[in-house]
Amino acid sequence: MGKNSKSKKRTKTPPRPHTGALDVVLSVVAILLLTGVRTIAGPCSHADGSVAACATAGRVLTGLGFVAVGLAVVRLFGADKATKRSFDLLLAVVGVLVAVLPGTALALCAEASMQCRTLMLPYARVAGVALVLMALLCEFTCDHEEPTGRKRRR
Repeated sequence: MGKNSKSKKRTKTPPRPHTGALDVVLSVVAILLLTGVRTIAGPCSHADGSVAACATAGRVLTGLGFVAVGLAVVRLFGADKATKRSFDLLLAVVGVLVAVLPGTALALCAEASMQCRTLMLPYARVAGVALVLMALLCEFTCDHEEPTGRKRRR
């Protein structure tokens, strides 16, 4: 047997890490967003029972939290790869909305010492940024396939 008869072995690239842990962490971040806005970082409450100016911001953040949890859970339990990719981008958009809307498009109370300014606003910013980072991390580390069956080039 000569040199030409040897077949060249192709070296396979190592597989990308399994993203199951990232999916779980993304779901946990979404759940923490929802539970935090509903409990410790919620809108202000007045002793006389009147509605605070930040109540709308609390309702919007709660709604965005439910959307984030729904997308993350569906992504975790049974979406195909193309749907996971779409959900990653949607979760990043929800995270941007959570971080940007309170205090800019949604009114908060006027006093700087109110709960919405001291707890809800920083919590929403941190949770929104964490959601964006986790969604983009899942997007760029997942081993997505194109609809034709070929792997996507990076």
